[in-house]
Amino acid sequence: MLKRNPVFVALSFACAVLALCSAPSLPARAAAQFDPAFYGAAYPDVVAVFGTDPQALLNHYLAYGMAEGRFPSAQAQPGEAVDGVVPSDPSASNAPETPDVSAAQAAAAAPGQPSQAAFVPVPMDQLANLSSLRKRMTDEEFALAYQAALNLVAPYAGLSREEQIYGITVSIRALFDSGMGYSMSTPHYNDPYGYFILGTASCAGCTRATGLCLNILGIPYEHVNENQYSHQWCRIDVNGVYWISDAYGLYCGPEPAPYQHPWF
Repeated sequence: MLKRNPVFVALSFACAVLALCSAPSLPARAAAQFDPAFYGAAYPDVVAVFGTDPQALLNHYLAYGMAEGRFPSAQAQPGEAVDGVVPSDPSASNAPETPDVSAAQAAAAAPGQPSQAAFVPVPMDQLANLSSLRKRMTDEEFALAYQAALNLVAPYAGLSREEQIYGITVSIRALFDSGMGYSMSTPHYNDPYGYFILGTASCAGCTRATGLCLNILGIPYEHVNENQYSHQWCRIDVNGVYWISDAYGLYCGPEPAPYQHPWF
């Protein structure tokens, strides 16, 4: 659980330093008794965020479902390690019978594991900062960036605003530290597609990537120093107290004074 108190994001590298390490990958033993059809039918809250793609559902289970005690298949135990994916039956009809998920649904509602309302992200065309976020992205590029941001913010749905901002800031920084490059000249260096998909960005791209995540959770923000040759960050109203979310600048918390960054 993220702390509710204002915090400094103390991370490992300075703003423009490359972290020359490989991005994390799934272990070789990535699945086994995992049934995508069952998982999707049992957990509509997951489908609402990740869709019905079998790989996306598997990724959710490995990243979150196991720790949450979800069932990977009708025959498995809650949170059981998986070692393969249940193969689809090529002879099955195009409309397969919905699996019996009563046991999984009952477990999800059991004491200690309360069910939560499905997370409904803000659609792309309704984002609060849409015009600023789009920049020169095509519709396809924007959709890819949106999906990447959606996957990042899903674990923070339902948390407090402070926890959401902190979680997004840390996760955005972790992407950079996993091997991204800093650039002010490569294509899409200043938009979310550059940050999430191409893996290179300036502080402007980092700010818009952060902003896209915030907007998906329904959090509007102000892009400080937008389109200026100066350091940029997200400024967010948290119940009348303005917070800074700045993964590149290594800070997340209340601003010391209006539009003042503690490090710049």
